[in-house]
Amino acid sequence: MKRAIRKIKASFTHNVGIKVVAFIVAALIWLTVVNMTDPEKTVVIYSVPVEITHEDAISDMEMVYEVRSDKYVNITISGKRSVVSGLSADDFKATASLKELSKVNSVPIEVSARQGSKARKVTIEKQSVQTLMIEIEEIKKKNFNIQVEYSGNAAAGFVPSKYTLSKNNVSITAPNSILNSIDRVVAECELEGNSADFTNKCRLLLYDSKGNIIRTKHVTMSSRQVYVTVKIDKEKEVPIEIGNIGTPAKGYEIKSTILSLDKVRLVGDEESLDRIDRILLDKDIDISKAKDKYTKTIDLKQYVPIGVVIYGESMVKIEIEISKMATKTFQVKSSDIEIKNPGDNSVQILGEVKVTLQGENEVISQISLKDIEASIDVDKLDKGKHQVPLKLKVPEGVMVSEDLNVQIKIK
Repeated sequence: MKRAIRKIKASFTHNVGIKVVAFIVAALIWLTVVNMTDPEKTVVIYSVPVEITHEDAISDMEMVYEVRSDKYVNITISGKRSVVSGLSADDFKATASLKELSKVNSVPIEVSARQGSKARKVTIEKQSVQTLMIEIEEIKKKNFNIQVEYSGNAAAGFVPSKYTLSKNNVSITAPNSILNSIDRVVAECELEGNSADFTNKCRLLLYDSKGNIIRTKHVTMSSRQVYVTVKIDKEKEVPIEIGNIGTPAKGYEIKSTILSLDKVRLVGDEESLDRIDRILLDKDIDISKAKDKYTKTIDLKQYVPIGVVIYGESMVKIEIEISKMATKTFQVKSSDIEIKNPGDNSVQILGEVKVTLQGENEVISQISLKDIEASIDVDKLDKGKHQVPLKLKVPEGVMVSEDLNVQIKIK
């Protein structure tokens, strides 16, 4: 046994120098093989998300922030191929602390390997961006009135007439730029085919001046919903008509009459609606002695009784085109004038008469002297000279421009 131990010791101590050299050579060969099979490698990891920390540094100042640059960073790493080849953006974290916000509103980005990840074995050589650009803005509060807008339709023959709100305004806290962009606050109310009064809880929406809904996380509202109570009434459609509007100046005529609305929708209780079959515009239009185009805008609300409202447009514009009549003058001879009731007297008409007719050009242009019947009545007149009215019968649609007399002599 002792002899065996001595032999083992002798094998370890014999040619020690040679054995040390052999060990070193073997180690070098092993390192060479390892490096050849698992070399150093440099790769780029794309789109590591930047996490923003210490947001209270901004909120404590009653301000909000908005990121104005890309929220991702690309990094270049180096390490053993066996390590780097298995890494992704999930193995790294990029942080930007708002405590480090500079005067130019930039925040440094720090990139590191996540705890427990193999990424701790590699070196981060560089990153695509060094800072995150931030925009900060002061938070303010403002009150807005709430409007109601309907969606859908009530039951056939019914419409919403009035509404009441559980609250009429809402307080909104937001960055100043957002507050300034709010044009109206709307409670959206679904009619759902209702034919009777109802109450619904309706959400509040913010709209800008272009009718777009404002959606942002930086808005705090005192209420997100309100209760809307809607009164549902019957509706009725009636025509709009023109009543007695007078006549234009002498020698002028109405060429056309145009109403911007020819009918209107009324809303109210059934009993009130049954008493209305039309709206007659007879109080506000008077074209007496008018010679030019007549224009007027009338509010129809004054024509409906209490308890009835106009649903939709209530202003109507009336345009009356007035133009001068066409004229045509005829020379009526004494022989063309019929003498009525002469009795036993001899009646002489002294001279001719000019008759001027007025009317639409289409009618006047077709009239001739034979269409005019002229006469005088000399009943109960004594002998001598007299001025008597000339009676004229002219076609329909034509009028005599003035009253005429003729001079006669009775023997």
